[in-house]
Amino acid sequence: MQDSSAFQHVAIDLIDESTTNPRQTFELSKLEELAESIRQHGLIQPITLRPKADRFEIVAGARRFRAAQLAELFSIPARIVELDDAAAMEWQLVENSQRVDVHPYEEAQGFQRLLDRPGYDVFALVAKSGKSASHIYARLSLLQLIPAVAEAFVEERITASHANLIARLPQEHQAEAFENCWRKDWQDKEAHLLPAKHLSAWIQANLYLNLAEAPFDREDTTLSPVAGACVTCPRRSGFNTSLFADVQGDQCLGAPCYQAKVAAHIDREMAARPELIAIETTWRAPKEQRPGALTRHQYRELAEPDNPDAEPPCPSAKPAIIVFGKHVGRTVTVCLDDECSVHTNHQPREAINPPPTPPPVPEQESEEEAAQRKAEHEQRMAEYQAEQQRKEVERKAEYERQQQEYEAEQKRRERQHKARLAALEHIIEQAPAAFNAAQLRFFVELLLHLSPYGLFEEAAEHFVADPESNDKTDDEILGEALAACADDRLMGFVLRLLLTVHTDIPRGEQPDLLAKAEAVFVPAKSKAAKSKEKQKPAAAPATVAKKSNGKKKAA
Repeated sequence: MQDSSAFQHVAIDLIDESTTNPRQTFELSKLEELAESIRQHGLIQPITLRPKADRFEIVAGARRFRAAQLAELFSIPARIVELDDAAAMEWQLVENSQRVDVHPYEEAQGFQRLLDRPGYDVFALVAKSGKSASHIYARLSLLQLIPAVAEAFVEERITASHANLIARLPQEHQAEAFENCWRKDWQDKEAHLLPAKHLSAWIQANLYLNLAEAPFDREDTTLSPVAGACVTCPRRSGFNTSLFADVQGDQCLGAPCYQAKVAAHIDREMAARPELIAIETTWRAPKEQRPGALTRHQYRELAEPDNPDAEPPCPSAKPAIIVFGKHVGRTVTVCLDDECSVHTNHQPREAINPPPTPPPVPEQESEEEAAQRKAEHEQRMAEYQAEQQRKEVERKAEYERQQQEYEAEQKRRERQHKARLAALEHIIEQAPAAFNAAQLRFFVELLLHLSPYGLFEEAAEHFVADPESNDKTDDEILGEALAACADDRLMGFVLRLLLTVHTDIPRGEQPDLLAKAEAVFVPAKSKAAKSKEKQKPAAAPATVAKKSNGKKKAA
C-alpha cells in the first residue's frame, strides 16, 4: 500500500461505492442523524479512497459518504491510498470488523469473498481480521441459510441465535424450522418471535433422531404397517446419502413416525412381559405422567450385569421399561427397595401399582389346574385394566376441569388486558401540551424505573458527596435526589439524566448530542455573556467550602 497524497477534498460526484464492501445495509434514521451532525460540524473523520480509472472507489467510509450526500456537500475530506482488489477487500474486512453495527451476515459475505481469492484460508483471515477461527467458522455457516431465512436475518426479524441454529440444518428442513420460530397467541395480532431455546428444543424433538439409538427393530414392518420398516424408509438420511451429505450417521427425519413406533414398541413389550415396571427418567407434570409409571425418585436404575461397574443384584431388583424421558423404550434393571441393604442412597418409595404378575408354574399340574391358574391371572389382569381405565377417566376429567379453569383465567386476563389498554389510550388522549410539576415528576420516575442498568450511573455520581463512603445504589441515590428536587428544577433533573452520558468527546461518526442540546437550550446571548466573562482578569481565588457527607448537589 502506498499513500498517493495526504488528506484532501474530493468532489462527491467523482466517488463510487465499492461492490465488495461487507456493509450492505444502512439505517436511514441513523444516516439522517449523521447528516445533521455533518451540516453543523462538518465531516470530522475523512473517508479512505483508492484511485480507479479516472474516478475514486471507497475503501472505508461508505456510511459517511452517504450522509455527506444527504447533507448536500460538494466535496468531502479523503485519504487516497493505492490498493489492489485483494488489499482493498482486506482493508474493508478489518475496518468493518472493528465496528459493532456490521450485520453478521454481511460480515460472513466479506469473509467468503476473500476465501474465494487464491491464497486465502481461514487461518489467513484470523491473522488479518483479529477474529478467532471459531468466530469466522460461525459466520461462514450463516451463508448456508436459504434465501427466505437469510432475508429475515438481515432484516433483523430473527436473532443471530435463531440464524445459527437454522444454518446448521440441511436446507430442506430450514423452512420448517423457520416457521417454528414464531407463535401467535390469542392476544396477538401477528405472530411473535419465540426465544431461541424454543427453536433448539423443537429441532431436538423433530429432527436428527439417531436410528442407531432406536429401541425398536428397524427392520420390523409391523410396528407401523403404513410406514413399513425404517431400513427402507425414504425419510431417513441413510436412504440417500448424496441427498443428505451434511447429515452425520443414519438419522430419521420423520419424528411423528419415529415416536409412534417407540410408543408401539413400549405397548408390545409391556403386553408380552407383564413383569416389566414402567418408569420415567425425566420429571414432568403429574397430569402428564403415564398411569402406574414410577417417577425418578421411586426407583434406582442399576447398571447392566455385563458391565464391569455393575452393582450386585438384590431381591428387589426388577426389570423395567422407560416410558418417558431419556432412552425411552429401553429396558433396564431397577431396585425398588428404599431400605435395600445392597443399594443405598434411596429416597422413600411411594405406593406403586404395577400390573399383576402371573403365578409361578408348578413343576407338575393337571390341565384343570393350568386352566384355573390361567383364568385367575386373566381375571386379575381384567381387574387391573378396569382400574387403569377408571384412573384414566378420572385423569381426563381432572384435565378437562383444569382446562376449563385455564380458559376462564385466560378470558379474565384478556378482559383485564383490554381494560388496561383502554386506560393507556385514555391517558395518551388526555396528555397535555406541557407537563405540570406532578406529571413531570411521574415522568422522571418512569425514566428511572425503565432505564437499562448503568445508564444513569454517571448522573448519580453528581449527587454523591463522598464516593468512598457511599454504599447506596444508583436507584437509591437518584430517588432521594428526585424527592429533594424543587418543582422548577425538574426539567434540569431530566436533562442531567439524559445528557451526562454524552459529556465524552464523540468518536468518529457519533453525533455530538451535548453540542446539539447546547444549541437548543442555551440562548446565544448567554453564550456571549459567558465568553465575555472568561475574558475578564481572573479574580483572587475564593475559599470553597467542602460539602458535608449528607448533602447532595442541586439538579
